Amino acid sequence: MEARLGAVSKSYLMSVWLVSCCIRFTDFRAVIARKTLKSLKESTWNTVRKVIKDWGLIEDVNYKVNNLAGTLQFWNGSVILMLEMSDLPSDPHFERFGSIEVSAVGVDECSEISQRAIEVLFSRIRWKVHETLGVSKMLMTTNPTTNWIRGRFVQDDDGNKVVPREGEYYVPFSVFDNPDIAFRQTYEAALNKISDQATKERLLYGNWDYVEVNAMSIYNKFDGARHLIAGLKEQVYDPSKPIVSTWDFNIFPQMSVLLAQIDYEKKRVYILEEILGKPESKENNTPALSRKLRGKLYRDKHVGGVDVTGDPSGLHRSTTNEEGINNYTLILDTLGGGVLRPKLKLLKKQPPQVTRCDFVNEVFEGYNGWEIQIDMRCRKLTEDLLYQLRNDDGTKAKKKVVDSKTGVKFEKYGHLSDCLDYLLCYYLRDNWYRFKNGEDSNVGVLSTAVLHEGFCY
Repeated sequence: MEARLGAVSKSYLMSVWLVSCCIRFTDFRAVIARKTLKSLKESTWNTVRKVIKDWGLIEDVNYKVNNLAGTLQFWNGSVILMLEMSDLPSDPHFERFGSIEVSAVGVDECSEISQRAIEVLFSRIRWKVHETLGVSKMLMTTNPTTNWIRGRFVQDDDGNKVVPREGEYYVPFSVFDNPDIAFRQTYEAALNKISDQATKERLLYGNWDYVEVNAMSIYNKFDGARHLIAGLKEQVYDPSKPIVSTWDFNIFPQMSVLLAQIDYEKKRVYILEEILGKPESKENNTPALSRKLRGKLYRDKHVGGVDVTGDPSGLHRSTTNEEGINNYTLILDTLGGGVLRPKLKLLKKQPPQVTRCDFVNEVFEGYNGWEIQIDMRCRKLTEDLLYQLRNDDGTKAKKKVVDSKTGVKFEKYGHLSDCLDYLLCYYLRDNWYRFKNGEDSNVGVLSTAVLHEGFCY
């Protein structure tokens, strides 16, 4: 797979490549694809037709267009086919691509498309490849994004540069690389007028670390430009002070832990790191992920103690056949017996989802002077905050998806954000009670009896 990702004139570059291939070779079959046919017809397909006309080709003489079939047929037998690549519940394995045999593929805005769809379509590039391009080629374009594209071609989970797989390439470019000076100046001026810094950084400079605000997300007050900090852990982590580990026990797509420290004097919550127990490494179970966390804290020379908190249902969900053994007893046993000195600090029950999400949004906005800072490398938490949608009743819309390899059905988003919810409701509990009870944030600290109601230690 040859993957080239860019930021400006992406559709034009793709169109030029596919049209030139169709002109050079007879009986060449090219596919141009987007998530939906509607978006394809309104954008990329128009660019293809513009390139053909600019090159002096005449419709019904040098080529014919069949809008119903979604094809553009050249005089020499070559053809460009339109293709929709959205995921369909009725076709999770993309069997509808099974009858396709093509010579080359261009995928515009590939960040909108699942990795599975891309890989299945790439397997269909086998029509006269040896006689034409020599190897199977797929050209993909996108603006910077936070999903699988970034992880596979640009940056790993720690923000380090990815070494692409054999036969795959990442070519970055921005508006400043466009050879058309007039277009470059006009487009740059337009982008400079964008008030949202995250959008400007993505589109003008091709910055993969800036994250847009998603107004449709349940966490719509999260702003990557404000709340994501590069190298936060290196700046603020203190191994001599307590660290909070917040647990979510869902095993797909992974088991999840957030690590945080809280500065009560400065009123800052530092989300330092996310620890993931992934199925492929067989760490999506409580014993294995506890051992992973223990090893990490030992490597960090952490001596300040560890708080263990998270989903209260972990007290009741047995992970073994032994009576009295649950997720939290396993964690405490694994972390204990050394310098870590784990302490269990739990909510007695889950806080109401609607209210707690509203509370987290208020904290993102600076509720009662509090500030949340999140290390840029917390990729999965960032995805949760961006893409976790809201149901009509205000709860999290935890839509389930099916893993194409294992057939397991799971909730794609919401696990790390649940950890954040539990963390804030427990450790900012005076503020949480004020908010939940509708009290003014300037009211004095609640009494100890009220403050501790609903919590266990």
